[in-house]
Amino acid sequence: MNEITPSSRDQVAQKIIRKPSQTDEAVDLIRSKIIDLTLPQGSRIDERMLVEQFKLGRTPAREAINRLQAEGLVTIIPDRGGKFVRDLDLQEVGEIMMAHQVAETMLASLCNFSSARLLADLQRIQDAYEEAVKARNYLLITELNERFHLRLYETINNSFLMDFAQSTHRHVRRLLVMMYKLEAGMPSVHDEQFDANIEQHRAIIHSVKMKDQDALKGQLPNHALQTQFRLSAFYESNSGRATGVDFSGLNREN
Repeated sequence: MNEITPSSRDQVAQKIIRKPSQTDEAVDLIRSKIIDLTLPQGSRIDERMLVEQFKLGRTPAREAINRLQAEGLVTIIPDRGGKFVRDLDLQEVGEIMMAHQVAETMLASLCNFSSARLLADLQRIQDAYEEAVKARNYLLITELNERFHLRLYETINNSFLMDFAQSTHRHVRRLLVMMYKLEAGMPSVHDEQFDANIEQHRAIIHSVKMKDQDALKGQLPNHALQTQFRLSAFYESNSGRATGVDFSGLNREN
């Protein structure tokens, strides 16, 4: 899984020139723990906990918390006297879903099919994604899904839009992990939904191959909507109550 070729020469150069710092590694570690729900919503996060639980140095721990706060995964709650993993309440989920829908709709209109090695990169990521799905490695599945979509965003060549997309997808990843863990209790649904995701990615790759912008304009927003539909389905089946979030306010028509 770790041998996926970076999607641009600039990314390769950056990795050669600059090794990840202790802070970079700390941010990646703690972000992963938040996304895979090892650090659940609302849990306190401070230097001492990171030092003791994850064996980080105090400076990387402190800087990691600050960076994750800037990403919106960690928030200050003054009346509770500290910093906490950001909660996922109904309003939060709705805002994430809206941002995701806007991001993918924008991507469908602006994607540049002429970007060098785009098709090969998407297929390489997709191959790894399908292997991660077989292994039911939820964290890796969401990481590869993020890579797949961000590779498309790279073609736009706009750093502001890329920052927006990356931030949105990190929050979506946490929702996806939560959803996958819930679906695991319903094996037939679980299998069906992963099969659907794989087919949707394959269809997106085909549209890129054919340089079919109109098809992409339908596929990417619809792909984003699937997360909302699935979360709503959990509420309707009463399974969603296990998340601690009431999804009844998610309107399928939006």
